[in-house]
Amino acid sequence: MNSQVPLWFPRFANVPGVHYSSPSGLDVSKLRQRKVRPTVNRWPDMPPSLSWPMPNGTTSQAPAGAYRLDDSRKATTTRVLRTLAEALELPGEPADYHFAIQEVISLLWSRRAEGPQAFVELERLCWLDLQLIRACPSAVTYEHRDGGLRFVSITAFRTLLDLYLTEGALGDAAQVLELADRFDNGDTPPARRARERCAAFAAEDKS
Repeated sequence: MNSQVPLWFPRFANVPGVHYSSPSGLDVSKLRQRKVRPTVNRWPDMPPSLSWPMPNGTTSQAPAGAYRLDDSRKATTTRVLRTLAEALELPGEPADYHFAIQEVISLLWSRRAEGPQAFVELERLCWLDLQLIRACPSAVTYEHRDGGLRFVSITAFRTLLDLYLTEGALGDAAQVLELADRFDNGDTPPARRARERCAAFAAEDKS
């Protein structure tokens, strides 16, 4: 049983190893839960957990994990990105930040026809998420039924590989593949396509 107290941070930028600056002009004064701090629960025969205060009690969900649009599919991309930026200013565990970023990556991928700016934001958010999981691998692990730890499926890898294959940026794709393999995410269709393209390019280069 894991006896470690769960990691949490006052804001995303406080995660060691993550390089992130809030967007200019972001107003965080309205984020009332910015200064909320958790208490640690310790129960017999259970790993420690966190409780976050609410007006009418407590919750296991950190402010960063709870901060969402009611229906992001109906929101503009600008609003979706602003809401994510606000969520990253709130206290949370690494997994809260990972899933908040990943949700927006998936949404922006569905909107990639909007134009080049969508691709710019996609690439930025994917690398931001990869920074996080490299700094805090526990954010993307779960306990398998065999008792071992496994990595979850990480959208950022698939998205970056699709982006770089579309652009013909095989050097960047190879860098992503190396990371994907480290996190057991190297056996997806985009990863296999990237591996084939990189191998074919290397073979041509030698001939």
